[in-house]
Amino acid sequence: MYYVVLDLEWNSSYSLKSKSFINEIIEIGAVMIDSDFEVIETFSTIIKAQLGKRLTNRVKALTNISNEDIRGGVPFSKAFADFERWLGDRDVVIMSWGDSDVRVLSDNFLYFNNDERVPFLKKYLDMQKYFQHYYGLPSSKQIGLISAAALSGIDASEYSSHRALEDSLLELRCIKKIFNEEKIASFIQVCDENFYKKLKFKVHNITNLRDPHIDRSLMQCNCQNCNKPMQRLSEWKCVNQAFRALFYCRECSNMGLFTIKFRQHFDRVDTHSFFVKLEAPDEFPESG
Repeated sequence: MYYVVLDLEWNSSYSLKSKSFINEIIEIGAVMIDSDFEVIETFSTIIKAQLGKRLTNRVKALTNISNEDIRGGVPFSKAFADFERWLGDRDVVIMSWGDSDVRVLSDNFLYFNNDERVPFLKKYLDMQKYFQHYYGLPSSKQIGLISAAALSGIDASEYSSHRALEDSLLELRCIKKIFNEEKIASFIQVCDENFYKKLKFKVHNITNLRDPHIDRSLMQCNCQNCNKPMQRLSEWKCVNQAFRALFYCRECSNMGLFTIKFRQHFDRVDTHSFFVKLEAPDEFPESG
């Protein structure tokens, strides 16, 4: 078993063909490691831009990649053909920090190669998810690479942030510190049809109160003062993609706005709620 830490940099570019923006990959960086997490070799290349001939100011500032660099880069199809040859016929698990890179990778393969399936993506591991599980961090709050490095006692300033190969090396150090072959195996996904369905699923906030995925039992509010159930005084309103209503406690006359948001993922619904106390009923906005 081999592992490959893959990191991509991309530029937001407008496509006349699809009449929409696409995150166009401009750099590949990867580190190949063996079953003991020892580095075998690395891969790095800049990809020639086909859509966005100029980088956004944000991408230039973050990566220090120049417009001249992407004009002289390797064409997309050749770059990933070279990458696939570099992988060889090894049994490889592709790893990335969060699944954003593989989502962008799939989108780019569909756009440039007319194939949403990535030929070398057979097994996949989300390092961010494994890291958060190891440290008992909530899945609803994704930890960034720099924060993960700090938590791991690693000086991230030793690496050039937002360059694909350097980020790959930093990601490897974060995971190597907590590597456990048995535990990490349970996070490896087979890249089958269901994997791509999940990859293509667009996470969104539920704004229809009749949506069957909403757990109405979570739309009850207990008083922050006495912990008794509060009475709902108003109809639910959808405000900023969340549901909001006015609640009142008969025990201690506490009154306020209870807001709850339901975020639909492929295989779960995350919720976030909070209560804001009001001093008088007329503080409740009638519209929103």
